[in-house]
Amino acid sequence: MILKKYDYFRIENVMFMMDNYDINTVYEKYMQLNKKERKRLLDSLHIQGIDIEKIEPYAYSEAPGIKHLFFYFKGRKESVPYYLLEENTWYAIQLCIMEFN
Repeated sequence: MILKKYDYFRIENVMFMMDNYDINTVYEKYMQLNKKERKRLLDSLHIQGIDIEKIEPYAYSEAPGIKHLFFYFKGRKESVPYYLLEENTWYAIQLCIMEFN
């Protein structure tokens, strides 16, 4: 799902619009996106006011079932793991990734 500037969308409403996906589902969907699609995803998040510069997927080689997404926000050097994001922000990111086409 790509949101345009004229779309009326509020992050606060996201948790009423979708179920919470498990990280493995969101991770796998993100991994299916090519470089151009990932750029469009970041653009869509920027339109919503979520200033993510980079999303870094990570799977532990010692435990392949454990997967994470780390987010680099504008103006911050350190990454933020998905589980430390504000709930509404995480829901909005999940929605963008899962509905991306």
